[in-house]
Amino acid sequence: MPPRALLLSLREPQDLMVAHEARCFTRAARLRPEDLVTHSAHSPRPTVGELRAFDAIFFGGSGAFGVYDDLPWIRNGLRVITEVIDAGVPAFASCFGFQGLAQVLGGEVTHDPATTEMGSTRVALTEAGRRDPLFSFLPPQLWVQEGHHDRVTRVPPGVITLASSALCPEQAFRVEGAPFWASQFHPELSLRGTLDRFEHYASHYLEDTAALERLREHLAQGLETPEVSELLARVARGQF
Repeated sequence: MPPRALLLSLREPQDLMVAHEARCFTRAARLRPEDLVTHSAHSPRPTVGELRAFDAIFFGGSGAFGVYDDLPWIRNGLRVITEVIDAGVPAFASCFGFQGLAQVLGGEVTHDPATTEMGSTRVALTEAGRRDPLFSFLPPQLWVQEGHHDRVTRVPPGVITLASSALCPEQAFRVEGAPFWASQFHPELSLRGTLDRFEHYASHYLEDTAALERLREHLAQGLETPEVSELLARVARGQF
């Protein structure tokens, strides 16, 4: 049987990036479209039984929101993160999901435009990352796709840091004792996907037209990052 995955959407239902994100996770995890189910954080939370019916659970980005925004649907989505940990279902969370995981476990997430990373970024595995059952197949240094202006500024207890970058020391971690990994970067995105996201949310990053055009040119010169997408395929198939 092909693996089946649940994508917890942390975006407003009318956002065009909901469908875009589902396509990106489907591609990166090497799933058939019918084997990825998208569940909105605006909907009632899945039961533990429903969560355990999937081979993997993914949490993506949010674009226009931060994990510190006190909105009922964001609180609802973050609650699902803790329930997935308790259920023991293999999971991967990227960007907003990564920050949400840090916050619900007792860490701190800060709005920090000075450390914004957009487009292709170079990260390095930590010693723990090089030994990690999921991350260890990756090279010690690699390029990833980024798009964030918030970052984890205090690591929660009970996680192991797996990767870092020059601007953002916390780029990935694993929950101790659970098959749950998360990254600030987007393993689901190709270069094209990164450009699509940028164009959709550009106004949330910059208002200055000239600066926006410079950033657009920088992103267009980015790199494809197929090796990091393999993380999602391995989680979906239990290859860790």
